[in-house]
Amino acid sequence: MDGFAESMIARGPTLAANRETATGSLHVLGLPSVDAVREFVAHEPNNRAGVYAEHFIWRFENLLGRTMWEFSPGADEPRFLIIARSNRKPGAGVISHENLPTALRERLILYGTLSALDDAEPVGVALAVQARGREAVAELIRDAGSGFDVFQDVDIHDWEFGGRR
Repeated sequence: MDGFAESMIARGPTLAANRETATGSLHVLGLPSVDAVREFVAHEPNNRAGVYAEHFIWRFENLLGRTMWEFSPGADEPRFLIIARSNRKPGAGVISHENLPTALRERLILYGTLSALDDAEPVGVALAVQARGREAVAELIRDAGSGFDVFQDVDIHDWEFGGRR
């Protein structure tokens, strides 16, 4: 993975509720082409070892313009990954981070749109946040002003930073 270090925007394991058992992994990279993405997936160690039953690949537009390593954590709170997808028409539910409620915006580690790999049509958003706990995250995205009510699928994963810095 060191060959991809300069492209890393975020990475780390998703975790079970005990925050010790890994359930999956997140990798967000700024790569130049679909072929480069496929090369990364082919070289990712856990994928090569058959650890994952499945994986998803999306284009990610980094709306914060920073990496997870540039996030300035506040309190010592856990981190969460949220994947929100819409089954409606393409582009439904794409929310600018500037329009998010302040309480959510201040906790953003990562935020961007997800698009299909081949046609680049937006299908949702991905964000990583720091919060007191899973219920606090759910409250933040249920906030009437968050815009998350347009998504049919919203998955909240316990998550932590991974990889070398």
